[in-house]
Amino acid sequence: MWVRVTLLDRPGYLSASRSITVAEPRMYALGDEDDAPGGVRIPVDRAEWDAWRAAAARYRLVLDAAAADLQSAERRARRAAARSQPGARRRATVAAEAAYTEAAERYPVRVRGASDAYWPIHCEIQRRVQAQAGAQRWMQVLERFDGAAPDRLWGLGLVDSGPGACEVHVFRWDVQTALPAEVVCSERQLTAMELDRALLALRAEWRVRRVHWAAEARAAVERETDGVPFELWWRAVTARTDAQEKVIPPRSGGQRGGPARPGRPGGRRQEVLQLPDGDGEPLL
Repeated sequence: MWVRVTLLDRPGYLSASRSITVAEPRMYALGDEDDAPGGVRIPVDRAEWDAWRAAAARYRLVLDAAAADLQSAERRARRAAARSQPGARRRATVAAEAAYTEAAERYPVRVRGASDAYWPIHCEIQRRVQAQAGAQRWMQVLERFDGAAPDRLWGLGLVDSGPGACEVHVFRWDVQTALPAEVVCSERQLTAMELDRALLALRAEWRVRRVHWAAEARAAVERETDGVPFELWWRAVTARTDAQEKVIPPRSGGQRGGPARPGRPGGRRQEVLQLPDGDGEPLL
């Protein structure tokens, strides 16, 4: 089932004369089960629907109770101040103010406890919201480049690194790129799909130690596509349903380094040619 997602109000207390802010984020919660268009909707099963809705209700209940206690203490303090006179009534005012101060100190503690209890559910809903946003963006990128005429701009260069082994340099012929002096470049100009297949063929025939993706080529693609990340563009223009392997370029930015993700047994395998300690470029 698909369920609409909502953002709960940010915790905090505000009245005509007093306010308390807490450093807790706004939480995601499941809204109504609704097939109407618009808004963010995520997939959930019936058990999640029941459990997550109940957890959100408990979270709101704690916040409402904490705010109600604070409001009650503030009203008592305000009434006591209005009747303030020397003697016993003055002592009542001091006691009422002390009670409000105590309630104000308890409020963020209660809010934090409620947030901690609900946090895992909030994070899972947020993860699914982000996954839906990523899927929508991917579909937009696919639609944008679907059927576009391929340009023969790409080139391959090899550097011999031992018996039956090589390093590969990927570049664009129309972009000035600094290549090693010992590189041997094929004169053939390739489309992105041809480049993908050529890299797979090299992997089958050679021991490819490393694939260097020219930063100048990646930057040129991102300029021409108005900022679409290079790895998304590559996936879109080389997408095919018959692929058993796929050569994945490194990300254009973000945290560097990190190991390659192993393929799932029995599923389609992604062949990542970059090594973790390669050019300093992260792996996808």
